Parts: sequence; C-alpha cells; structure tokens
Amino acid sequence: MDSFLGDIPILGMFTGYFFHPRYLASRAGGPPAVRLTKQAAFFEGRFQIDKLTDLTPREELNLFLSFLMLVLLERRRG
Repeated sequence: MDSFLGDIPILGMFTGYFFHPRYLASRAGGPPAVRLTKQAAFFEGRFQIDKLTDLTPREELNLFLSFLMLVLLERRRG
C-alpha cells in the first residue's frame, strides 16, 4: 500500500507518516528474534529495533547489519 500510494504526487508525501511497515527476523523453526518497525515521520525515516529473545553476539551483529541494509534499501525506495 505504501509503495502504491507513494507514486501519487501529493498523497505520496504523507505515506511515510501513515504507513509503518514492520519486519520480523526469526531463527529457522524458532521464535521471532528481532523486530524492526518504521516510526511515523514526514521527511525522514526513523526505525526502532526490538530484541525479542536472547541472541549470541554473532547473531545480534548479523541481524543488525541485515536490518541496516534493509533500511538503506527502504530509504532509497522512499
């Protein structure tokens, strides 16, 4: 919905404030580990990362870097 309405000239400016995508990362066959939520913002993207379970330092780093790449791709998209 966000990308569809984002292409409409005037309405596209407000989609970042009303639509908040959420991304969930989980282990294979396990419970969700980390959630990334886009916060309401007009001119810039603000994201919140919530750790839902205990992770090893290696898993935490891998998930953080994966979400960083996702945010950068999301920023390019608008």
